[in-house]
Amino acid sequence: MTEKNRQFMETLDEHHDWPCPYVFKFILPTENLSLFEKEFSDHNCSYKESRTGKYTSVTMEPTVCSAAEVMEVYERASDIPGIMSL
Repeated sequence: MTEKNRQFMETLDEHHDWPCPYVFKFILPTENLSLFEKEFSDHNCSYKESRTGKYTSVTMEPTVCSAAEVMEVYERASDIPGIMSL
């Protein structure tokens, strides 16, 4: 684990009482939306397409049990080409 990831997990632990809802926001090329939906089919998500349709923003708010679980979601998402985590 990188130092940056360790610090992020420590910050999450300081500011959250697990389990709790956690908001994830992503922006990805619309052409890769099906990859996202396949990877996160077990989550309820809301979608908003950009004005040009080139990008889609995704919001999901699952209940997570730990900082490690938050990191796992970000790691899974990082496999999707062109995704940006907010």
